[in-house]
Amino acid sequence: MTTQLTHLVSRFGFAGALLVSAAALPACGGEPVDIEDFEGEVDEAVQATGPTGGNNLPPFAVDSDPLKRSVTNSFGITSSTNPDPLPLCKNGTVTATGCTLKPEWESWMSADGTNRAPMMKGIAKCSVAPSFTISTNDGTQTFPGQWELYPGWKSNRLTGEDKRERMSSCLLSLLNGNNQELALCIVGPGGTPFSDACTDPNLTIREGGFFGNLFATNPTAYVAGPDTADPVDSGRACFATQGNYCCAEGDANCTHRIVLAGAILGSPNQNFANKRCNAPLVDAGSGIWYCPSFFSTREPNRSYTNVFTTFVPPAL
Repeated sequence: MTTQLTHLVSRFGFAGALLVSAAALPACGGEPVDIEDFEGEVDEAVQATGPTGGNNLPPFAVDSDPLKRSVTNSFGITSSTNPDPLPLCKNGTVTATGCTLKPEWESWMSADGTNRAPMMKGIAKCSVAPSFTISTNDGTQTFPGQWELYPGWKSNRLTGEDKRERMSSCLLSLLNGNNQELALCIVGPGGTPFSDACTDPNLTIREGGFFGNLFATNPTAYVAGPDTADPVDSGRACFATQGNYCCAEGDANCTHRIVLAGAILGSPNQNFANKRCNAPLVDAGSGIWYCPSFFSTREPNRSYTNVFTTFVPPAL
């Protein structure tokens, strides 16, 4: 997909360690419901590079299922007949540099600020450019962009399961529960900007794969990687000071949302049984090879292709 730098809490898990995390974000207030701008299709960005940003989506926010279909239905963001989320921006407020958050989204966020304000920050980072900021109606909360993947979501619904899955994969790549920093970029299938190589030549280590659908009736969230080792539950995707929020792939009794799905390429010591990339790696250029398709044993016969692979600097 696109290549951009973002500050992460620690690395995913090559050489034994997995992802680490960052802090939660402030909550936002609500406003009356508005039902304008329900139609239209979101276009993909032409390019999505930009300045270094921050990614601190805490795992507990994903664990709360804030984008689950029944949740968004209850705020009029989706409905029983339409799974495509409403536009992010209030009708008539979009300028070149920002917009006001649509009332349905603000009501959704104010209902659980602890979890949904961080999620809205992630949504902005994965949707609009760094020069664009989404603000609450009273202006007290702002959500700047980072990776301009779906700028059309400002004024149109996010249409199609492919976009919802790719947005989910981007959001999961932002998982960060511990508040350290690490530069990274994300690359995935789908053509420009998604499959463009990393713009920073120092981001050469394939860290992990992220895939799922946070918008589904039964949300899914998977983390794979590093290349050969199974992911651990002490890294940025799982751990925050409030606790651990990941499940082992084979643990049917675990109720957390994020599932550690195995390695990208698999370990020869396991006869590659833990391999979760089920297609040949693709060359994005500049020595960056990404996985275009992942799977989890949690969903037999299902492959995810709207996915992202993260790349980070070599360990010091």
